[in-house]
Amino acid sequence: MPDQLNLAPEPTPEPAQKPGGAHRPARRSVVLALATVLVGLVAGPLLGWLWETIWTPTQGLVVQHQWYVVDSDLTYDLDGLRHQFSGTMLYTVLAVPAGLVLGAVAALLSRRDEVLTLLAVVVGSAALGLGMWATGTWLGPQDPQVLAATATQGTSLPDHLSVGSWSVLVCAPLAATLAVTVVFGLLPRLHVPTRRPG
Repeated sequence: MPDQLNLAPEPTPEPAQKPGGAHRPARRSVVLALATVLVGLVAGPLLGWLWETIWTPTQGLVVQHQWYVVDSDLTYDLDGLRHQFSGTMLYTVLAVPAGLVLGAVAALLSRRDEVLTLLAVVVGSAALGLGMWATGTWLGPQDPQVLAATATQGTSLPDHLSVGSWSVLVCAPLAATLAVTVVFGLLPRLHVPTRRPG
């Protein structure tokens, strides 16, 4: 009988956190990472269209089935040759700010998982740069050197839109990575307070 009096119900321990509470920051980081990649995939073709729209092609003539940037008197046009680099410069002018904005916004919105954010920014900005190049060159004129092989003497053909060197395609990823590095390095990291039981 005395033993029965000493038996008291043990208090039920309260859960420290809700089951899904600990996974919310990680899930949010994944969603923001996917959104960063998606923005790069969408922005690339749009910037490619803008790149091709505001670019002015150089005109050249077909001489012995070769395309040359020449004047009407068939002398070399040095200004026209320099103008051929306008596509590369214009690509850089558009891709670098786009990469900076993408990297900075992604880093500011998602700072709990820096590695995932950096990876998403690199992938998203690379998709942006490649999408911009692919769309712009697809919308622009065809390669005049290819067309000149079957064109008649004296045919006027516009230059094709290109970047001059494959290394230019890393402009957007480099700019985006720089933006992420600056945001993570200069701004204090956000610390999310954890709830304590009780």
